[in-house]
Amino acid sequence: MRLTKKAAGLIAAATLFTVVAPAAAAAASPRGTCYGGRVCLYAGYDYNRGQVDLWRDFVSDDSNFADNNWLNWDFSNSWKSMDNDTSSIRNRIGCSATLWQHPGYTGAHSTFTHNSNDGYLANNAIGNDRASAIDIWCR
Repeated sequence: MRLTKKAAGLIAAATLFTVVAPAAAAAASPRGTCYGGRVCLYAGYDYNRGQVDLWRDFVSDDSNFADNNWLNWDFSNSWKSMDNDTSSIRNRIGCSATLWQHPGYTGAHSTFTHNSNDGYLANNAIGNDRASAIDIWCR
């Protein structure tokens, strides 16, 4: 009888893990987080909280967002262009990152130091929905 109860406990634990694991993956989406070593951009204010979760992370420069699409909360391609569509940023790269208004690193720009967050880009020189490039630089 002990083996049966032990087996039942293992099956119950495995079932619970199966049910909990997918929810944990969704909760760990970039909506509320940005993993170390990355700069995360979000289509919505306040890192997409309460909005459609479109995001993208970077580990190096990108001179033109026109050839990038946002990712969905489940890491799938949204097929929606990132160009002129960024509303918030989290910087965890360990360096400063600059968002530029135009491709090729020109126009208005705002620089964000390591570990900085800004959930409302409208109050920066880059503005809301105007970013077209990112320059990540370390000293």
